Amino acid sequence: MQGLPESYTDLGLRLLDEGDIEAAIAEFDKAIKLGLGDLAEVHVCRAQALIALGRRDAAERSLAAALAIEPYMAAAFNERGNIRRAQREFGNAINDYTMAIHIDPDYDRAYFNRALALEERRRYAEAEADLSAALKLNPGLLGAYEARGRVRAAQFKFDGAVGDISLYLRSGGGRQFDNHSETQGYLLLLRLWRLLWRVARLGRG
Repeated sequence: MQGLPESYTDLGLRLLDEGDIEAAIAEFDKAIKLGLGDLAEVHVCRAQALIALGRRDAAERSLAAALAIEPYMAAAFNERGNIRRAQREFGNAINDYTMAIHIDPDYDRAYFNRALALEERRRYAEAEADLSAALKLNPGLLGAYEARGRVRAAQFKFDGAVGDISLYLRSGGGRQFDNHSETQGYLLLLRLWRLLWRVARLGRG
């Protein structure tokens, strides 16, 4: 018996979650071929699967198809920004994330992703502002604490950096993203840099 029209997309999303990416793409392709469901959303899901396979050109074509259907789709701009950031096209990535935020001012992931691109451009104050905005929208976005710790350290804001990295570790972010030991080492360095910074400032006083 034929399932509901959305069943191809639902099955594709489940397969994507399970890591069976090629099978997921096949289901998304069926939905697109038959014109079933929210096709702009299906194209974005297909692009996410293609990105996971490293097929960025094909992913960009899927995102272009999504935007042709729905020109003001925040998720499509966010995903295209991710592709461009991976290709080190940071200016274009920032533009895409900015468009996503313009469309959906509550899009926490777009703020987070734009911050990562701004960090690459060494625009640390702007990156910090974006990470704070992302965390205000979604306090559970643990990676934003780690990233904000980095950009605060780059601005010699060591107290804030230590606080962010400590919270990231206490909240399980290091285990969740499999970088617990590395981040613990970074926290020790931050504490040392904070001490040296304080000593240097006292010496100048």
